[in-house]
Amino acid sequence: MKPKPGFLVVGLTVAFLEEFITQGVLKKNPAGWIIPTIIAFLPFLIVVRLISKRLDKRMVESHAVLAYYAIAGSIGLAVEWLLIGLSPWSNTSANPVLMLVFQFGIFSFWGSVAFAPKLLMDRRASVAQLRKWYRRCLPLGFASIYFVTFTASQQARFILGVGSVFGNVHSSEPLLLPVLSDSWTVRRSGRYEPWFTRLYRHEQL
Repeated sequence: MKPKPGFLVVGLTVAFLEEFITQGVLKKNPAGWIIPTIIAFLPFLIVVRLISKRLDKRMVESHAVLAYYAIAGSIGLAVEWLLIGLSPWSNTSANPVLMLVFQFGIFSFWGSVAFAPKLLMDRRASVAQLRKWYRRCLPLGFASIYFVTFTASQQARFILGVGSVFGNVHSSEPLLLPVLSDSWTVRRSGRYEPWFTRLYRHEQL
């Protein structure tokens, strides 16, 4: 089973946009990040695409979406911990709260690299509104990251750049998942109806 080229292109684009900021700009490595990013994320995207197909066959669709995101984020954590050395125990003197936020950011980043192509390549009418919303928000999120990073002073650039990455894009992904997994279960109506409006309508009965 070959992954669709569009899936790989979208996933790599998200990875490149983030890695350019964290590796190219903040770590002042203008070109050295490109090949490692391809080596890391191309196999990752192929694997999660295959996992997605398997989950869709074996699980209820809403559960499959959540499991897909969790597995993708967990694979990313494993890569960062075992191959890159960014495990929680790599810096025992770090603030535990900041370390937790940092690890959550890593999880969210890898999850978002897998999550974006799954949603954007899904052409079903049931997720059309959500896909449209996400297609608008994703570029705006990256635009805000780039704006904050390039307008910050040299002294504050690293903190603000990393903070904007975690805050604007990756840490918001889990907030979207309940809505996304719910919308992907809407098949018969042919349109997306948010879970909270259906809940409100049910309570009025």
